[in-house]
Amino acid sequence: MMKRIRLCLWAVCFLAGAIGVQAADSLKVLVITGTHKYDNPAFNAMFEQLDGLDCTVKEMGKDPGALFENIEDFAYDAIVMYNFRQTLSEPHRKNFLKLLDKGVGLTVMHHAIAGFPDWIEYENIVGATYVLKEQTRDGKHYPRPTWKHDMDMNIKVEDSNHPITRGVTDFTIHDETYKGWIYHDGNHLLLSTGHELSNHQIAWTHPHPKTSVFFIQLGHDKQSYDNPSLRRLIRQGIIWTAQQKN
Repeated sequence: MMKRIRLCLWAVCFLAGAIGVQAADSLKVLVITGTHKYDNPAFNAMFEQLDGLDCTVKEMGKDPGALFENIEDFAYDAIVMYNFRQTLSEPHRKNFLKLLDKGVGLTVMHHAIAGFPDWIEYENIVGATYVLKEQTRDGKHYPRPTWKHDMDMNIKVEDSNHPITRGVTDFTIHDETYKGWIYHDGNHLLLSTGHELSNHQIAWTHPHPKTSVFFIQLGHDKQSYDNPSLRRLIRQGIIWTAQQKN
């Protein structure tokens, strides 16, 4: 009897220790928002509930470069961009790029495809851009893209073997569509849709020499934040992007 009790106590101590190690080893994630309205409580709750991730949500606000002012003691393993239409000074751009070169992972969500519309290097890192006005590039005309709220989108998993999509099957999500934005060559497509009001590409990774980059076009409001497939993709995407630093 005493032997069983000792075994039970040992098991409890072991599990408690394991839980403590898991908590201590949680990836630290900086989630950056700014200048675009969203459901703050639902958005924050989603990130609070992602297992194994210690997420801190910060708004860029009127001084977007402040988060990249001093990066000497940058405490995060990964960054999630959820900002929109902001400008970084040249020193702050350099610091952002330095973080990526150090292996800090980058996930870009939804409207952050247009997070820094006047910064071509950001576009090249993401592998796409949503132009905010009609323009011509290299002789090719691009009208302003379109969007539509409250659409039911059927999402197809294009690569079920990738760590980001592991355990995710084709699903339907109530979200916002984007159509007509610019998609770069060289992306590795993970998710797609056949919705007539959306571009075909929904999520992908883009190569970077020092870190990992993941983009997902989904994530407009509470109905999408609560979708279990989206939550799984975001969690696994963040973990995948942080692999270089860890």
